Amino acid sequence: MKKLLLSLGVIVLSTGAAFGQYYHTAAAGGNPNNVNTEDTEYPVGGGIASGWTSIVAAAQTAGTYSTSQTIPFTFSFNGNTATTYRVSNTGILTFSQATSPANHSSGAAVSIASSTIPDSSICILGINGSGANDQIARKTFGTSPNRQEWVHFASYSATGTSGNHWTYWSIVLEEGSNNIYIVDQRAAGWAGTVNLGVRANSTTMDSIMGVASASTNLPDRTDNTHQTFVQGVQPDYEMAGASVNLNPYLALTASPFSVSADFINNGAATITSATLNLSVNGGTATTSALTGISVSSGATGTLTATSTWNPSTSGVYNVKAWLTGLNGNNVDSNNSNDTAMTSVQVVPALTTRYPLYETFTSSTCGPCTPANTQMETVFAANPGESNSIKYQMSWPGAGDPYYYSEGGDRRTYYGVNSVPRVEIDGGWDLNGNSVTQTVFDQFQSSPAFVEMTATYSQFSKTIETSVNITPLADVNSNNLALFAVVYSKVDYANVGTNGETEFIHVVKKMMPSSSGQSISSMVANSSVSQTLSYTFNGSYILPANASSPVNLSTNHTVESFSNLGVILWIQDLTTKEVLQSVDATYAIGTIENELAATLKIYPNPATDRIFVEGEFEGVAQAKLISMLGQEVDAYQGSFTSGETLEISTGHLAAGTYLLVVSKDGTTHAEPVVIK
Repeated sequence: MKKLLLSLGVIVLSTGAAFGQYYHTAAAGGNPNNVNTEDTEYPVGGGIASGWTSIVAAAQTAGTYSTSQTIPFTFSFNGNTATTYRVSNTGILTFSQATSPANHSSGAAVSIASSTIPDSSICILGINGSGANDQIARKTFGTSPNRQEWVHFASYSATGTSGNHWTYWSIVLEEGSNNIYIVDQRAAGWAGTVNLGVRANSTTMDSIMGVASASTNLPDRTDNTHQTFVQGVQPDYEMAGASVNLNPYLALTASPFSVSADFINNGAATITSATLNLSVNGGTATTSALTGISVSSGATGTLTATSTWNPSTSGVYNVKAWLTGLNGNNVDSNNSNDTAMTSVQVVPALTTRYPLYETFTSSTCGPCTPANTQMETVFAANPGESNSIKYQMSWPGAGDPYYYSEGGDRRTYYGVNSVPRVEIDGGWDLNGNSVTQTVFDQFQSSPAFVEMTATYSQFSKTIETSVNITPLADVNSNNLALFAVVYSKVDYANVGTNGETEFIHVVKKMMPSSSGQSISSMVANSSVSQTLSYTFNGSYILPANASSPVNLSTNHTVESFSNLGVILWIQDLTTKEVLQSVDATYAIGTIENELAATLKIYPNPATDRIFVEGEFEGVAQAKLISMLGQEVDAYQGSFTSGETLEISTGHLAAGTYLLVVSKDGTTHAEPVVIK
């Protein structure tokens, strides 16, 4: 690191001694110190949360600076008080008081030392915001004495990148610590790099060159990464705890467990030996003396305890890890970030996971064809080990004719803005071309602690599904929902412009809706059962395109009612995690055969009444359904073996109806004619 030299008149100075240097630590996930907890990374005016103030409007000439902005708290830059800043729409925040600071109008990813970069600045070089949706906004988060000033570059372009893409970044000034953070928030359609850094003048600076965006298109904090720039001289010893590497759910039968933890070396010295400390539920720490390791400055090291952990019972365990004795007896210079921790639920046993693949696609999307082909190839190599559904989308162009509003709701829920896009168990957001056997194995082998079994029955246009959910561990979330979709096993009619002729597992309806069915927190080994149903209305329609989507209250897009299935899943609405999924089995078997063999329905044809009787074990229920799948006069009744059930039909219009008899979750439907 080089000593920073300040030019006269560059920033407003206090009388304190200058630090004369900055250094950066290794990149970390999330927002810095989690002061900003917003999940609204959208264009200014297009979904961003309230309280943000636009300071550089859209469609400005590249290199345009904002007016002077006042920092709402005491902030030190390079050891001297800075009270105001200006921001350029080519990724520069400067404390310079010069009337006309250097103008980086090209927006290129140049060196921080370039003459186009003003002194006393913080830089994200390689982005520009001269487009119609590009703005810079500011907002202050937190309370004194721990506030953060966020300067947000929203919906920006990457200089030199063509095609539809965007990237979102923020520069953050922190009260108290005087740290500077650069946050990578959101990106789509761009694979370039930027140069980040803090500059005092053309020869004294701290920079990180060629940084690729690590974020996805999710408009929330979960995929954010931030770089930290710290005033002062980098200490030799500063190890930050990053994570304890244990699955959140472990089977007691698989114990004992090996425990490792990740630590980030923010110090200047390479760590070659240390003592790894582990504490479970606040108990006495076990120690492992580690030698022969090598964690260089700026690197992350995975360190494994020499002894295993053997919990005696199931339950929730809090596991903490930290390091002492760095390279002998050296002490960590910053104890505030030493500890990594995780919460683990140990359950009696685990079950097989059936990952859910939710694909956003369209018959007008060229890249969707190879992506869908790639996924189906992987699914074919692993039959029955996952569940896949596809939402047809309303773009590009006129969009897919099988688009409908509930698919749009799921798109909004996940923040999907490009196709093809795949969500695996609610936690993987990439192009379907990236679904490989390795990815499949990763999700299929992930521990699962919820079992699901489901059946469905169909009579005419009505689909009814029953599901049984058994948690093997307590599920304490209050944000659970059961989702069910009726899907077509294969469609042929919605041919667009991308060359696809077969469309597999297209969603036709969500039951009861795109919001799902709320499920309370669940207790281990206490099963939860739900029954959902839906009747398709009207007749088949093939819309011209997505601009006039089907209205499910009057029509449907089911090409063949003999080609439907039902997939269900449990999802945490807050974390988006899918706990388990199941492809329901059609409910036909010995009970239905028993009903069909023993039922007597007479007279048929009938005029004013129908009689139903049968010889079977237990109680059965009966419903009278029109051929449109509608329950007639909400009629339903129960009868026991040996009894005769009488159904009045004199008031019904002449025609054919279905008499549906159900017993123990299985149904038999038989047509009856009313004269």
